[in-house]
Amino acid sequence: MNLARLALPPRAHGPAEMAHSGIREIANEALRTPGALRLDVGQPDFPTPQHVKDAGKRAIDENKTFYTHTQGLMSLREKLVAKLARVNGIKSSPEAIACAPGGVGAIAAMFAAVLEQGDEVLLPDPGWPNYRMMLPWLGARPVFYPCPPAAGFQPDLDRLAALITPRTKVLVVNSPNNPTGAVYPVATITAMIELAQRHNLWLLSDECYDQILLDGSWTSPASLAPDDARIATVFTFSKTYSMTGWRLGYLAGSAELVDTATKVLESNSSCVSTISQVAAEAALEGPQDCVGEMVGAYRRRRDLVAGILQDAELFIAKPTGAFYIMADVSPAGLPSRDLAFALLRERGVSVAPGTAFGQAAGEAVRISLASSDSDLREGVGRLAEFVHRRT
Repeated sequence: MNLARLALPPRAHGPAEMAHSGIREIANEALRTPGALRLDVGQPDFPTPQHVKDAGKRAIDENKTFYTHTQGLMSLREKLVAKLARVNGIKSSPEAIACAPGGVGAIAAMFAAVLEQGDEVLLPDPGWPNYRMMLPWLGARPVFYPCPPAAGFQPDLDRLAALITPRTKVLVVNSPNNPTGAVYPVATITAMIELAQRHNLWLLSDECYDQILLDGSWTSPASLAPDDARIATVFTFSKTYSMTGWRLGYLAGSAELVDTATKVLESNSSCVSTISQVAAEAALEGPQDCVGEMVGAYRRRRDLVAGILQDAELFIAKPTGAFYIMADVSPAGLPSRDLAFALLRERGVSVAPGTAFGQAAGEAVRISLASSDSDLREGVGRLAEFVHRRT
């Protein structure tokens, strides 16, 4: 489309000229491929817990179907305050929390609240592509800090520091990480906080996988610097409780930041679905064994896939969080996007190309563990055969 013919302002050109996410691109092709083994999907393969679904149904029957406060139901935010203290070690208040349409909505609202034309945002490479997709329509620019495969996808702190300029405004931290499953140790998180403080940066911590921990421990930046008003944290119900379609995430930060982000949310979504908010309360208050069962399944699948990749000499690093594992496909000699489409076309297996996440994963693909053991065994086996046939 020729935007000039529509007389759209220059700022409209950014979103219109953006490429679609490489994850969605392969996922859409997989939908058109009968019988495809879906190892590309970034959502749990478990149903939403029954007590959560029941709460949503009751909300409809009880006519809890109207607008709420833009920040969300007070009763939900009070429960989130308790969750943040219990799970994340973060001290908060209802005024310092805003519910949003998914974690992505919370991240977008935070970006819109703090970014100005020409600002730079430091993003992990590899990293979730939606971060960089949000920036053009805000007039900001992504700058990528490396998290090399050879280092287990941990951030290179020296190279990160060297990328900071007078235009740098936000440092994004994502641990547990999508796509790599890497969890950053306390020393790394502390160093990133100190770097942000030294340069007066906002630190946005994406903790959408906060309760999907496969090994070891994990630390929230806001728990280490409780008085730092420039740390914001984003969470979601999508991954922890398998509620991707309920579209409910939340932003926690200073009351001042959240107030500004709430104005953004008010302008573009009014509020999150009341039904989803009531269901989220049930998720927080109800039995948590459903979370443990899902994490246990991801851990078992992680070990299964890691073993197959090690035997095939395609292993990179063992993820300790989230539900993804990266596979080295460099022996095939194909760009990972080309390989992903060829694998789907020829072997009926869909994986996310590493190029969707950045240059550092250009010779890798992301395998989602949110699939059955049998599909993972078969699909990863086909991937290994496909790669080695081209070696």
